[in-house]
Amino acid sequence: MLRLVLSSALLLCVTTASAQTIVINPDKNRMQPTATGEPVRISLSMSMFIAVADEDSAQALKVQEDGRRMIYESAAHECDLLRATIAIDCRLESININVQRVPNNPNFNPNFTQRPGFNINGSMNYRIGVK
Repeated sequence: MLRLVLSSALLLCVTTASAQTIVINPDKNRMQPTATGEPVRISLSMSMFIAVADEDSAQALKVQEDGRRMIYESAAHECDLLRATIAIDCRLESININVQRVPNNPNFNPNFTQRPGFNINGSMNYRIGVK
């Protein structure tokens, strides 16, 4: 008899434990998260002026190259900065660099003495996944 009571109690415990099924139904009226996982485009522009003593020398070519290098290095570093702040992943999509010669023209404004050099402008486009 004791065996029958114990086996019935054990059967009742096993049946009760196996009957606990948890079902999670998402609430359709709840607001969906704003991050859709779709990529986001980021655009960045930078400008700099680099003075040069002689506009028609090898130094002028070196100054232009150094300016472009600074833009390229900044473009490469920007993905690191984006990943550290708002991006899961980052890809540089395009970069555009424009170099303009700025001559020394004292006839234009005699009170303003602009050194000759180069305006270097860069614009970069990135595609990121937002955190």
